[in-house]
Amino acid sequence: MTKITRIILIALVIMAVSQLAFAFESTVSLRGGLTMSKSDFDGTDDTHGNFGLSYEAWLKDYLSVGIAPYLTRMGGERDVDKQHQNGNYEASLIGADLLVKYRPTKKAVIDFEDCALTRIAPFANLGLGLASFSSEGYIQPVWAGAPRTDYDESGLAFMLPTFGVGVSFMTKWNLNMDLGLQLVHSLNDKIDNLEEDDMNDGFLNPYLSVGYTFGGKKDDSSARRKPTRILRNYVTMEEDFSLKGVQFEFDSDKLTNEAQDILKEVVDAMQKSPKVKLDIQGHTDNVGTDKYNDDLSLRRAESVKKFLVSNGIDEARLTTQGFGSSQPIATNDTEEGRAENRRIEFVIVK
Repeated sequence: MTKITRIILIALVIMAVSQLAFAFESTVSLRGGLTMSKSDFDGTDDTHGNFGLSYEAWLKDYLSVGIAPYLTRMGGERDVDKQHQNGNYEASLIGADLLVKYRPTKKAVIDFEDCALTRIAPFANLGLGLASFSSEGYIQPVWAGAPRTDYDESGLAFMLPTFGVGVSFMTKWNLNMDLGLQLVHSLNDKIDNLEEDDMNDGFLNPYLSVGYTFGGKKDDSSARRKPTRILRNYVTMEEDFSLKGVQFEFDSDKLTNEAQDILKEVVDAMQKSPKVKLDIQGHTDNVGTDKYNDDLSLRRAESVKKFLVSNGIDEARLTTQGFGSSQPIATNDTEEGRAENRRIEFVIVK
């Protein structure tokens, strides 16, 4: 199989997988790094460049499946072995890994609210791969006059497991950067042209990737209820209202002590009007991705609901929605405006 044919086949696989972009939020990345060769013999392992790209489909905000094709080389020099011979090998590889990636969204992460960088999160991935390799080298006995043996080998190598860890840096422009370290183990022991010790061949790959996240289905449901009147900053069971003091701890859904004191007024008003139902709507500013803001706004609305229920309000009287940054009431260009947009609204359900 020629190198051009391999590249075409890999491109066709990527095109087929990329159709998932219409169904899932997806990330496409360019990657560059190093291949630190690991072989069966005692000697010096070479380090080469490793270049590739990847496509990930996010099944959940914390879980993705993807494909990562790459182009690299392996090589090394053999020391004199127990058979009194030395040598070397050089191999080129074109491969692709299928990976499952886990990147937490709540625990072990650092979030930033008023910054271009929105989140720093660790990640881990696990998968398997397939690589086409072409290897050549020689064996040279050390005694004088002994002939040198040249050889070459080519074929397919299954990579199992391929395992990696790293850190993701995400921005509000949907751009992200991953710093990672991938360990790739080959089930084929012929890449280095030395089938000994059943060690198999492989490499360690430290890398940097830059990606862009796009796609995903948008919720365009017209069933979302929106306030039809000017919102008032005081509690009323007759008209929609919003309370400026209902705030949360930094980039969290945990209510502040002040917010809990204010919400007790809502509890009192609802107890005096037992037939009134409220839709609790969460809103954020535009810092961060749409998906993250939608999730945060809903979690905050749920937190308010949980507080009201814990203080005696029937859960059946309360519903929640998260609008993210889609309904600003002020400019997002200033801190004051963004603070106004981070709010909870209470809508009377008729």
